[in-house]
Amino acid sequence: MGKKTNLYVVTLEPIEQRYTKQWYSFWKKEFSKSYNVKYIDGETLSEGIEKGRFLDINQTNMWKAIQVEKMSRMFFNNEIKKNDTFIFMDGWHFGITALRYMSQLNSVPIKIYAYWHAGTWDEWDFITQAGLGEWASYNEEGWFRALNGSFVSTNFHKEIILKKFKDIDAEKIYVVGFPMDWDAEINSLVEEKPLRKENLIVFPHRLDIEKAPEVFDILKQRIRKFKFVKTMEVTKGKKDYYELIANAKVAFSASHQETFGIGTVEAMMLGAIPLVPNRLSYIELYHPMFRYKSKGEARKKLENFVLKYYSSHVIQLNLKNNQEKIKKQSLEAIPKMIRIMKNGSR
Repeated sequence: MGKKTNLYVVTLEPIEQRYTKQWYSFWKKEFSKSYNVKYIDGETLSEGIEKGRFLDINQTNMWKAIQVEKMSRMFFNNEIKKNDTFIFMDGWHFGITALRYMSQLNSVPIKIYAYWHAGTWDEWDFITQAGLGEWASYNEEGWFRALNGSFVSTNFHKEIILKKFKDIDAEKIYVVGFPMDWDAEINSLVEEKPLRKENLIVFPHRLDIEKAPEVFDILKQRIRKFKFVKTMEVTKGKKDYYELIANAKVAFSASHQETFGIGTVEAMMLGAIPLVPNRLSYIELYHPMFRYKSKGEARKKLENFVLKYYSSHVIQLNLKNNQEKIKKQSLEAIPKMIRIMKNGSR
């Protein structure tokens, strides 16, 4: 067997409340099967989010700046070799500019890839709502052009990127799924699942405008015989979050923005029936039974799912099949990424 080539992973901050902490160990384990993996980290000041929604606004820039400094020193010390590969856990990173700049001006050809989560191409994304689209979209287009390839989890995500940036190469954006071993991650935190679920409906998202928590409140007012809980209001960490959801029969979403939807997937893997709007990435991820087109339909399906959770063979069969579908996609994601980075194809 030949010597493994180097893969430098430009990491995301491992925050417990988010998938980033799970990714930190999973990516190294999976990519190490084909590469000599080296992580390029920043510096963690706190695992919490002091200011921001999903990453700390200030700490994430300190993390990224330290990563850029490390990559610069690696070039300065002649550590980076021809055909080394870099992958960014998040494509929204000014380090892409610095890395391609150093590669070209040092005449050291390397391959650079990135996994994308969001950007100004999504009108509901936090940075778009904050007005960054006025200037940041120019940076994003430059990053797409600087990369050898981009990875996204769903076709929906690829489509909205291409709608925004009509001149970038569509063939360089690869739909690979969301990399995760859902069973391993959930079982590591939930030791014992309840024997019987409660008549509990959970809202597994952040309480931000794009997640539309007010729709959940409306259903709560109209259906008083079940328990409705917003997970972000009562849980302190990932273990608490999983243990609460493990007791739920339904996980409800009304999101205006979702390129994948980790919260709903996690809930489904814990046996909660997903009830999601018939739009966004939900259309390609969930069985039609689990999607709704109106609040009225959502209410009817929600009541049906709770009351027939254990008695309906059709509900349980579709739930199991949907779980297996996404598990398979997620476990195949990194092998797909490896094939693309090594061969330039699927």
